[in-house]
Amino acid sequence: MVIKHRTFSVHAASDSASALYEACKNGHEKVVEFLLSQGADANKTNKDGLLPLHIASKKGNYEIVKMLLPVTSRTRVKRSGISPLHLAAERNNNDILEELIEAGYDVNTTLSFERARLYEDRRSTVLYFAVINNNIYATELLLQAGANPNIDLINPLLISIRHGCLKTMKLLLDHGANIDAYISSHPTTFPATIMFSMKYLSLLKFLMDLGCDADSCFKCQLIFANALKGFRCPVAVN
Repeated sequence: MVIKHRTFSVHAASDSASALYEACKNGHEKVVEFLLSQGADANKTNKDGLLPLHIASKKGNYEIVKMLLPVTSRTRVKRSGISPLHLAAERNNNDILEELIEAGYDVNTTLSFERARLYEDRRSTVLYFAVINNNIYATELLLQAGANPNIDLINPLLISIRHGCLKTMKLLLDHGANIDAYISSHPTTFPATIMFSMKYLSLLKFLMDLGCDADSCFKCQLIFANALKGFRCPVAVN
């Protein structure tokens, strides 16, 4: 490691990560502080396109995140296709989530297409990560900060129903989640919220009381077609 004109010249790690990135990944606060004081570049990515702020948010090191926030380019973060908010929510790092929100990071930012396709459910929002982790605190935090519950391909409300978590359901519905949420690949014409709540009759009743479109169940052409053939609707069976 050589100090020259207040910048660092170092050999890259095997994944092209800088010394600063490695220090952030390993939680070495004093090293991070020293590197930044000598002009280390906080906007240099590793081979996966992640910045030091990304890895610090993922690892949950609050002090390192605070040091990186003033020197990290929002443009570089956007170009990476993933927000540090996503990584903080994925790892249930609520204190990091709070700090990033307070710093002005957009709670409605979505994963790039390339990042989203790494997940089987094609999730895209920070809110989805919080809900699928059943992290009620993070869910409420994001919703209060203005998170839109109707962006993802699979509505987070459906995930909360699958978890059987009434509190998360209420939070999402209180902040505008679509009670009649559908899934585009769903073969029926009735809301997926009904299908997902079949195992939890109390949740189904809760949705019905709030006006979920139950009438559409009786207009589903797939159900009628299968009935004529002597079969039950495959969705209803599930």
